[in-house]
Amino acid sequence: MTLEQAGYRTWETRFVSPWWAVPAMVWTGLGLIFRRWLFWILIGLGLLNFLFNFAFIYLKATLVIQNPRVTQFLDAYQVTGTGKAYLDFMFAQASITALLLAFAGSLLIGGDYRQGGMIFYLSRSIARRHYVVGKLATIGSIVALITVLPAMVLFVQYGLLSNSFDYFRTEWRIFVGICGYGAILILVQSLLLFAIAAWVPRTVPLVMTWLGVFVLLKGLGDALRAIQDNRNWLLLGLWDDMRRLGQWCFGAYDSARTPAAEHCAYVLAAVCVVALGLILYRVRAIEVVR
Repeated sequence: MTLEQAGYRTWETRFVSPWWAVPAMVWTGLGLIFRRWLFWILIGLGLLNFLFNFAFIYLKATLVIQNPRVTQFLDAYQVTGTGKAYLDFMFAQASITALLLAFAGSLLIGGDYRQGGMIFYLSRSIARRHYVVGKLATIGSIVALITVLPAMVLFVQYGLLSNSFDYFRTEWRIFVGICGYGAILILVQSLLLFAIAAWVPRTVPLVMTWLGVFVLLKGLGDALRAIQDNRNWLLLGLWDDMRRLGQWCFGAYDSARTPAAEHCAYVLAAVCVVALGLILYRVRAIEVVR
């Protein structure tokens, strides 16, 4: 029997790049997150904070038209158009995101090691680098959806409710700060969560390790700072390091009592390099037969 008689036909469709697997992995990972009620509770907390600031900006725009003196009073609260206000909003959103990622890491990364998902991905026509990029993009998408995107919406809203569009021209540094601080949060948290989840895949140990990295190291840094009177010990607080770089991005960094911004950048860069090395070592240890 010939191949034509057996019903076989040649493959005529053009093969696509393996990089197309990255958006598919992001979409699948977000679907896993959004199907858990616990994640919706944490997402709802972030949404409440966003809606409160959204309504506050609209209230300010309305009251300022009626009574311009109200501006000085309202500028001391919430997102009111200044770089510090956007920084505080993103920091609050990032705190909620950190709790969300603590549980999401076990689902997105740890589950692949516990249930064989890693072998499934690598048995397809993708390489380890595609898997790593796809998972990092998934974690980064979660951070962007809860932290960066709401801040951009508030920035656009504030500009549209201003008396003119000059706000977008004069306050361009704020938009740069949102993008810069958002990129720092995405990069550091994505690499750090992937590295921890790859080595500690189970939920409870992962959550304890994830929170310990930010809480225990910060407490240790504060203690050593008080004992030795050296502010460089504060660099152990990775969460504060990200906030300080965020202040630098918004042009509001004061290094009089805190470590220099470049020192914070060096520490976070070293953490990212170590985390990436642990990720690659862990991923390469998986043997796959195709």
